This record gives sequence, C-alpha cells and structure tokens, in this order.
Amino acid sequence: MSLNNPYPHEGFVPAYQISAMPFVTSSNVTLGSTKEINFAGVTRFITIKNTSASTAVIAVAFTENGLKSANSNYFILSGSESFSGELRTDRIFVSGSSGASVAFNVVAGLTTIPTKNFLVVTGSNGFGGVG
Repeated sequence: MSLNNPYPHEGFVPAYQISAMPFVTSSNVTLGSTKEINFAGVTRFITIKNTSASTAVIAVAFTENGLKSANSNYFILSGSESFSGELRTDRIFVSGSSGASVAFNVVAGLTTIPTKNFLVVTGSNGFGGVG
C-alpha cells in the first residue's frame, strides 16, 4: 500500500509553512562582472543589501539574461540600499553596475525543497520579466 507522499516541488505548501533554514553570504562584484549565487534549497524569502558607499551600484536579476540592458529585467540597489521579499528562487545574479568593487550581502531562508525539483525560470519558458 502506497503512502501517497507528495513530491516536494516549488508549489509544495508545507515547506513554506515551517521556519526556513538560514543562508548568508557576503561578496564583492566589480564593474561589468556577474556573480551567480546558488542556494542549497528553494528560498522562502530573500534579502539583498548593497553594503558599499552611496556611489556604488549593483544590479540584481533572477536570470543571467535578465541582466542584459536589452532585457532590463533587473533591479538596482545603490549604496546602503536593500531589498527584501518573499520569493521562491534557486539562484540570483548580481552585477556591478558602477564603482570599482561593490560589496553586498545576501540573507535567505531556505525550504526543504531541493533545487533540482524547482522549475526552470526563463523568459523562454513563459516567465515574463525575468530575462
């Protein structure tokens, strides 16, 4: 007899109803370069903070293609600005938009959903606004 256990995927609600596992990283990105931050599980929430001076700017996107100026599917954080949101993702991309080297922090809450079970978020899969 089967236990009929649900398959944990991005829509598996119980994984979002319990406390998240912590994920924290700090890094630097230089003008024109891109850093990919991969999470060990699908996120429940995420906070990104530009910890550099006010003249240093970073761009944040959910696909590498989204960072391209032709797509403009990114948001900008100037020095000391931050963004927080309850977002489901398995990775983010951070690019240095100005300044020589820009420091940033990422804090995320991870679910128990493995990233291999997360859907592929791309514009070609019908997800508008990601690149």
